[in-house]
Amino acid sequence: MNKADPFRRLAPSPQLQETGVMAILRASSADRFGEICRVLVDAGVSCLEITLTSPGAVDAIASVRAELPSTVDVGAGTVTTPDEARAVLDAGAGFVVSPSVELDVIRTCAEAGVPVYPGALSPTEIITAWRAGASAVKVFPASAVGPSYFKNVAGPFPDVRLMPTGGVALDHIGDWIRAGAIGVGLGGPLQGDAAAGGDLDALAERAERALSEVRRARQGSA
Repeated sequence: MNKADPFRRLAPSPQLQETGVMAILRASSADRFGEICRVLVDAGVSCLEITLTSPGAVDAIASVRAELPSTVDVGAGTVTTPDEARAVLDAGAGFVVSPSVELDVIRTCAEAGVPVYPGALSPTEIITAWRAGASAVKVFPASAVGPSYFKNVAGPFPDVRLMPTGGVALDHIGDWIRAGAIGVGLGGPLQGDAAAGGDLDALAERAERALSEVRRARQGSA
């Protein structure tokens, strides 16, 4: 633990560490999230983030958590206040993701013993989130900086765990992993049109491809 950390740092979930993929579900309705989650889990994705900007998200978290096996990590995204954090934790969320550095949210999750992934972009934001107790820092929007940014940040902050989110294309997953990312957060490029009634077989194919890209990069394949 860093001497500046006010809390004992919780490691990222085993599901995220093992697969390197956090699936991000965001839609105008959470009605199809249960079906989407089942497809993703069957494809091998075991870390699922349901965002609070999706109407019905809290109920969806509770429903998905109750339906899926305990080996699947179901969490909440776009959490920006302690009240939201407590609501999703009460619904059974196993981790919390924020789009920004919300110190009160980090503190609430740390006190509850739940991994938290705050969003940050600049070096100042990244180290602030890390010192506050982040399990890993979600670099957002990742498309604004690119994989080489991780290598530069690792110079002064070699121990900080980073996860790119926002505009991470399936074709570029390997570049991020090779640059030092612990995993990638995948929203639109993975979900596609699934929440709007799109092809779930295509969703499964994208999920399998994402997992394969992580494995290949970790094994040193180009």
